Order: sequence, then C-alpha cells, then structure tokens
Amino acid sequence: MEDTVTEDTITEAVRKQYEAYSYPPPVEDGEKFLKQWGPLTCDPKFAGIQLWPEGRTRQDLRILCAGCGSSQAALIALNNPDCAVVGIDLSETSIAHSKRLGDRHGLANLELRQMSLLDVGELKRSFDLIICTGVLHHLPDPDAGLKALADVLDPSGSMAIMLYGKSGRAGVYLVQDILRRLGAGRNAEGVRTARELLKFFPSNHYLISATGKLPHDLAHDAGIVDMLLHPQDRAYSVPEIMEFVEAAGLAFFGWSDNALYCADRFLGGEMLERVLALPPAEQWAVVDNLTVLNDRHDFFVRKPQSTRFLTRFDTDDFLSYVPHVRAGVRLAGDVNSLILTRRALQGEVVTPISRSEALMLEQIDGKRRISDILSHPMFTGSEPEKRTDFARVVCERMWRSGHVLFGRSGS
Repeated sequence: MEDTVTEDTITEAVRKQYEAYSYPPPVEDGEKFLKQWGPLTCDPKFAGIQLWPEGRTRQDLRILCAGCGSSQAALIALNNPDCAVVGIDLSETSIAHSKRLGDRHGLANLELRQMSLLDVGELKRSFDLIICTGVLHHLPDPDAGLKALADVLDPSGSMAIMLYGKSGRAGVYLVQDILRRLGAGRNAEGVRTARELLKFFPSNHYLISATGKLPHDLAHDAGIVDMLLHPQDRAYSVPEIMEFVEAAGLAFFGWSDNALYCADRFLGGEMLERVLALPPAEQWAVVDNLTVLNDRHDFFVRKPQSTRFLTRFDTDDFLSYVPHVRAGVRLAGDVNSLILTRRALQGEVVTPISRSEALMLEQIDGKRRISDILSHPMFTGSEPEKRTDFARVVCERMWRSGHVLFGRSGS
C-alpha cells in the first residue's frame, strides 16, 4: 500500500528538518548581532513608519513572531524592551535556542511556545504587530496560515511578511527537481549529493546567473537543506501575493523596499511611461518579471480599514505628509549630475535628481510636512499650483525608488 502524503505528514517532515538543521543559523550574542547588523527589517524601530504611517507609539506593543526560528523573537525582544514579545515555532530546537538567547540577555519581555502557527488562536490574545518571515510558504495550506494570523491581528495592527519570490527562485526549483530524482534526502548523504551536484553547474544556470555566483546560503549544510531539500515550499508572483492577501481578508500595505519594484530603475523612455500608466500592482508585476531578481518578497499587510493611511499622491492630501529620508541614502555627484544612492537587497539604488529636487530633499527633517517645506523662501517664488505639482512629482518618484518614506503629522 502506498504512503499517503497528508498535511500532517508534511508538517511533521518540516518540523524534523528544522530540528536537525536549524535555519537561519542561530545567533549566539544578540547585542553583538544588533551592533554589527542593526535591527531586523521587520523591527518596529526600523520599519515603524511603514507599519504605522499614521503615527503610533513604538512602546508597549504586543508583538508575535510566528515561526520565530532560533533567534528572531529574542532579537526583537532585546531591541524593544518596552514591548511584550511572543515567539512560536514548530521546532523544539529553535525554541530551546531562543530561550538560551533570552536567558543570556535577561529578556523578561519574551514568551516562547512550541506550537503550530495554525494554532495561534489558542493564545487567546491579539497582537499589534505580527512578524511572519519565511514561514507561510512552507505550510501545506498557506492560506489557512495567513487567515489564522489575521484572526489575532488587532484592528489597528500591522503584519510584516516574507514570502519566496517566484521569478527569482526559478533556478532553485530546477535543482530541487534534480535532487528529488536522485533520491536525495534531508540528511548528511543528501547534503553531500547536493554539494557534489553543484560542482557541475554551468555559469548560465538560473541558480547563479543573476548574481554570477551561488547563493551564500549554500555555504553551510542547513542552508543547503532549507533551499534545495525542503519537503514543502512554494513561491509567489506579485499578482499571487495580492490574491493571497485579499483571500485572508487583509489589505496589502506596501513593500519593505519599493526600489525592488521600481520601474524607474530598469526602464526608460516611452516604455517607462507606458508602465507608469498602469495600476501600481501591475507596475510591480512588470518589474518583478523583467528583472527576475526577487527571490523573496518582504511586505506589510493590515486590516482593510487601515487603507486610508496608504501613501498616495493622486490628491493634494499628500501635502500633509511628513517625509523621512531612508537610512543610508546619500547625495553624490556634482551640481550638473546629482544622484541619490543607497544599498538595497539586490545592489545599489541610484537615482538621478535635479538641483531643485536636491534642494527640496535637503529640507526633509522627519518633522515638517511637505506643505511646510514648500513654504521655504526658495520655493515661494513660484505659483502655489506649480509648487504643488513639483512636490508631487518629486515625492512620488522618491517614494517609488524607496529613498523617502512618508508618515502623517506626528508620526
């Protein structure tokens, strides 16, 4: 009689994998990690304005790390001592290491549970922030997982999610298929088989052609198992993410970094104009399919009633926004060829700007509204309508490139 593959057997296989091969690699010293790398991109101290552009306190948050792995919940708790952090994970090994990390740093604000994300309702509480990165795509039923999280998200809460990207992982699934045909398991022999296979990969294979080298995760056993030998994972295109979020009764609330989906970076001329005429989600899909760089999608979701806080520039309400320059952005070049530049997940983001645009950006201090900036003497010489149109073009372009984030007054 053939074995029947069920959701329970898949879940158990995933649990056993992470017991044997903890991934990501455990952090041994949280303070050293944060000093070297800074806060996680889903940390409210890093992403607060994107999580709640309307403005809210970053203290006393109830935070859930759903599928916290060996370190995530402890790092969030360490960097946010005034917040109550709950970490849940299927893996006993991951929970045990998180506890050791919590004990090392005396994290009284950290609570850990070994449990399935699907059972999160058993916690009998709601959360202001839910962090779920690299987890939902490993569930037999990701839709059920996101709906379970939506049920415990506070009405004014926000969720930070990471899912695998379909276009950027095409090579991964080709290699997974080869290893399945070779009978490679999630064990030492399977890892050896994968390492041996990788020796023969041509430079134009999809797994390495985008960057010219193998993914850094393949340097260690746990990374090989997680990427190439995983029993359950799926990847998402941009349209599939939108459908996934909507099916859970949630609203898409923006990318962690717009630059990865910014048409201005990769297109020009008439083609850029045609793409920018599309609805935003269609623009993002075009860029994602064009660049095939996104092997992951980091984004935020909220309850539908919070969509009124989305950043938009189609009305003059944007004049009340408070702009914030993203950390790491710098102005370079000379007066005749100025650029904004910063590091992003897939390399340098370089945006040419004019002198007048640079002058406006220099006025951004994270406190003043756009209307306040336009009242500066350097702008008052032009008519109000022209000033508004100028600011709209500049701010929307800087937002698309991810260089500038926008909050509301008091955020």
